[in-house]
Amino acid sequence: MAKLIAFFLALQMFFAALSGGVQSARTVSQNEYAGAGFSLTRTLIGDCYNVLTHKLDHSTDSSGMPYVWPAASFVEMLSDAYRLFPGSAKIKTVYRDALVNLFPQYLAENQTLHTTSGDVDGISYYNSYAGGSGSYYYDDNQWVCIQLLLGYQNLGDQSLLQAAEKNLEFMWTGWDNAAGGGIYWYMDYRSKNACSNAPGAIACLLAYQLTGKKIYLDRGKMIFDWMNRTMRQDDLFADNVDLNGAVANPWKGTYNQATMIYAGALLYEITGEQTYFDLTKATVDATLRYLFETADGPDGKTVTMRANPIFKAWCVGWLTRAYVKFYEVDPAKDDMPMRYVTEVMAAELATKDENGLYDPFFCSGGSDPANYTDLLSQCGVACALLNTALFDAGLR
Repeated sequence: MAKLIAFFLALQMFFAALSGGVQSARTVSQNEYAGAGFSLTRTLIGDCYNVLTHKLDHSTDSSGMPYVWPAASFVEMLSDAYRLFPGSAKIKTVYRDALVNLFPQYLAENQTLHTTSGDVDGISYYNSYAGGSGSYYYDDNQWVCIQLLLGYQNLGDQSLLQAAEKNLEFMWTGWDNAAGGGIYWYMDYRSKNACSNAPGAIACLLAYQLTGKKIYLDRGKMIFDWMNRTMRQDDLFADNVDLNGAVANPWKGTYNQATMIYAGALLYEITGEQTYFDLTKATVDATLRYLFETADGPDGKTVTMRANPIFKAWCVGWLTRAYVKFYEVDPAKDDMPMRYVTEVMAAELATKDENGLYDPFFCSGGSDPANYTDLLSQCGVACALLNTALFDAGLR
């Protein structure tokens, strides 16, 4: 029976990936990371999303609508799955529906913002809670904006680009000259964080690639350069600075390194300037030393991830995505970063539980069963699996 189930899953994956060509579909359907990512994506769609009501559950045990950030992580997963499986009608349907009908549930339109530069009228942004209520965070909006832009790139829906450009207007209300520049994290305008700048650079640079509007390239460069001036420490990035430009929290979160790698890869891809490549390559190399451990074992060298537990699975999803992007633009095609990730993901496959979910701490602790039901974490695992498959199957 198990062999029969595996056969039908591989067959379904083959047809889901067929838009990339027969040989590509065969490669994807035979890849263990693609299979695991495909299955987890389908599980999370089935457990958490209702395409008729456009409602998303905060966890796999139905605990109600999530904050906008986990909602964005759900769409990140769908975007990564669509890249591998463009022929899957189910993935495409849910992906389009989430972009068009889920995100607007968090939208607050035509608002007046009380920013450090004065009041700004007619601004629309995504609030923390469904219904457009709660607080606004600049980083939450950037996660949404990135997905709107990728959704436009993948599906060609002009309304997604229009929504993204409105959100980019909101994003820039968070930039001022305190600390020499940078975008604030939160509506209280008290700190400027890596998490509200690096993904902002990504959003701007993606928008430039899709529209050719130079203002987005200029802003993407401004953010990237400001991050390197203020937060770069030993080729990694601190968490935030105060309004005098001094590092207030030296914590070097995995996702902040990942998003700066992705932004740097985009800048090098767009401009071809060696400085952007060199800065980004140095961060890639620094993350290998900082985030991974290697040891000699009976079967050769083993690789594990160091304990950096905050948002771990979602962070690893972003790190994998960033490593794949950097590999795409790297003239030398150095595969060491993704070989490290692939070994970690091979161990992760063994943590699958009876519900088809995975250890969100990647074999480094966090055995509480509740961790297995968290939407943000499981979407992060799915993204890590799907992006590992892009590398492992040679499809990047």
